[in-house]
Amino acid sequence: MNFFFWHYSKGTKKFFEIWRNYLAFFWWYFGVSRMLLTLFSPWKRDISRVGERGLHPILFLQSAFENLITRFLGAIVRLFTAIFGLIAVLLVLVFGVIILVIWLLLPFVLIVSIVLAVAYYSKTLYLSATAGVFLAVSAILFIISIKAFFHSKEDEGADSFKQYLKKEWFKRVWNRIGVEKDDPGILFIEKTGPTSDNLKRYEVTAEEFQKIIAWESERENKRLLKKRFWSRENLFAKRPIGADWTFAYTVNLDKYSSDLSKGDFTDYKDDDEKGRYQDIEMLELILTRPSQNSILLIGEAGTGKMSLAHHLAKRIREHRIYSAVGTKRVLVLNIGEVVSGVTHQQEIEQILRKVFFEATYAGNIILVIENIDRYLKKDPKNAGENISAVLSEFLAYPNFQIIGLSTPENYHGDIESHEQVLKYFEKVQIEEMSAKETLDVLFRKLEELEKDGVIFTYQALREIVRSCEKYISDSPFPEKALDLLEEVLLYWSHISNEKYILPETVDEVVSKKYKIPVGEITEGEKDRLIDMEKVLHQRVIGQEFAIKQIAETIRRARTGMANANKPLGSFLFLGPTGVGKTESAKALAEAYFGDEKRMIRLDMSEFQRQESINRLLGSPESGFSGQLTNKVKENPYSLLLLDEVEKAHPDILSLFLQVLDEGWLTDAFGKKISFKNEIIIATSNAASDIIKAAIEKDTEPDKVREEVINYVIEKGIFKPEFLNRFEGVIFFSPLTQAEIIEVAKHLLIKYAENLKNVENIDVIFNPEFPKFIVEKGYDKKFGARSIDRFIQDRIGDRIVKKIISGEIQKGSRLALNIRDVLD
Repeated sequence: MNFFFWHYSKGTKKFFEIWRNYLAFFWWYFGVSRMLLTLFSPWKRDISRVGERGLHPILFLQSAFENLITRFLGAIVRLFTAIFGLIAVLLVLVFGVIILVIWLLLPFVLIVSIVLAVAYYSKTLYLSATAGVFLAVSAILFIISIKAFFHSKEDEGADSFKQYLKKEWFKRVWNRIGVEKDDPGILFIEKTGPTSDNLKRYEVTAEEFQKIIAWESERENKRLLKKRFWSRENLFAKRPIGADWTFAYTVNLDKYSSDLSKGDFTDYKDDDEKGRYQDIEMLELILTRPSQNSILLIGEAGTGKMSLAHHLAKRIREHRIYSAVGTKRVLVLNIGEVVSGVTHQQEIEQILRKVFFEATYAGNIILVIENIDRYLKKDPKNAGENISAVLSEFLAYPNFQIIGLSTPENYHGDIESHEQVLKYFEKVQIEEMSAKETLDVLFRKLEELEKDGVIFTYQALREIVRSCEKYISDSPFPEKALDLLEEVLLYWSHISNEKYILPETVDEVVSKKYKIPVGEITEGEKDRLIDMEKVLHQRVIGQEFAIKQIAETIRRARTGMANANKPLGSFLFLGPTGVGKTESAKALAEAYFGDEKRMIRLDMSEFQRQESINRLLGSPESGFSGQLTNKVKENPYSLLLLDEVEKAHPDILSLFLQVLDEGWLTDAFGKKISFKNEIIIATSNAASDIIKAAIEKDTEPDKVREEVINYVIEKGIFKPEFLNRFEGVIFFSPLTQAEIIEVAKHLLIKYAENLKNVENIDVIFNPEFPKFIVEKGYDKKFGARSIDRFIQDRIGDRIVKKIISGEIQKGSRLALNIRDVLD
């Protein structure tokens, strides 16, 4: 009874819906109304002579004759197309009435057809054939009705977790969290339902699990929808006959453009619009205006500007735009091909006028111009590429529509000054996708990558987005996440034996690519982190308190406990010259980033003037990028050392307030530069005498800190807000006599290693050398630097002379005594 009730209620309603879809489709596909309304309209308007000046009688008569012929032939084609459409609609109408009668009388027709088929079998050919046809049709309809009935019963409980478990596709949900259906934990979740406690072992929350279900359910629905050829979406996804018969030819335009309305070649043909609905609707709204209906899409490279143009064309292609835009062709104009090989500005403008005139006269063209700023530059060197004059001529015509693509930097630098061009455009800002939206984009990308089964776990996708957000700052979402997705897939396919791509694989790729420690801490790294003070003391002598604070920062950064919106660590090193401030910075760079060369060093004494800001951030007027911003962009994972920071101009110090507090800085071209993966160390000799005196009196560190800070604030050396931005203000005390001797030992070892590497000479120093060097070469004003200078001048010079004279050869061994370096 349930089946019959469904058949005569919801089933019949569904039949009418399908019938209406086909009636509407054939009427629209053959363009019956359009053909009749444009029956005597020009056929593909010829524009070849529209621009001719003056009266040319022969050409006029020739054009009039050709126009009459094309209109006559066009009317015949349109009339026959409309007739075919009417016949198709009539056939669907009649066939639908017959099927409807059979549908409504299905039990009776099925029984009667069986009886008649048996009764007239091999007696009367006509009657038996008729009965057979009715039997076949009714049997097919009966089978369709039963299948549709059971399918509707499945859909009734589709939102229930228990119902989802019965679906064949649900095994993809389990695979998406990295387990098979026979995993022991799965049975428990199936019984009790998915909760955060149950799912904790798989490192996903209940909310994330529901997201996975929604993803896979949507994916399955899309797959089923493609099979439903009778649905309105599938029927109207075809281009109707004669959609452009009333518009003009665009012979020259087609030479220099690609038609997105065809959609066969585009990389975006299978992309999802999710997350961009509002942007696409804004494009449609602007394009339907009677004036100022051209658009400038402004966004960083990788935010999806070109994909929006493709999505707009896709909507037009699939008849999902019901405004006047629905008859448009979206063409990507390659101006580079126009200007290439042409040396004269007049010739370029002549070709462009032909192309733009065709686009205007055709009446159904939307031109997409990538990097439109490139063709609006006022640079005399690129004068041949400046098309602003030609653009201004045509933009006043409502039929001439452009979607121009540019970046914020180039918009402000090249477009904003063209007021005559800009007044015809509506500016649309394309923002970077959020991490949440990017996660959805990644999943939809998997539809083309995962043909045979699940490869990426949800946890891996989540790790890709997290890693991009934390470590990749030179490109926006979703581009950087899609790039990393492909890199991870490539790495996994060549290296890993795992069935699924896990977060650990993502971490391996990021770690290898950027040469930074990422992911789970290995056993060897655990020991190194725990004993980080010892690691740093291999290079830095003394300074116990400073080393302890630095080591704590490294541990926090590596375990992810550091503030994600600030640099990895930030310190102000205060103390006299030559006590280990710079060496500590180098040791830290080596310990965390793997090489002391991963250090950006700026001598802040070079930036004492206010105009020095341009050297740091760049200057649009000169076109030069900044020293600071350039180096950080090129080395986003490094230690930034600001030497003698107190000597910089106060306005320059103010720049670093935002860097230290928020982890980013905007350069002179409006580009956001991230410092979140930098360790920032500023060094200063300010108050070194006070520090020295306080330490000699054995003053407690907190009191030393208070006294020094009060001093530098009172003297106006640093502002309170500048000092407060640092994670730690660390005091480097003057070295003791024993520590100075240890420094001398360390520098001698370093010198000997360098000599061995460069000249292959083994040098052995007398054990009394360190003490001798300190006695003869140490200067309190210059600290450890004076020792290094003494070694180079006194010892190094002696050895170099011996090498030049041939007294010692490469590969030899040299034992050096104190008397060898005495004057």
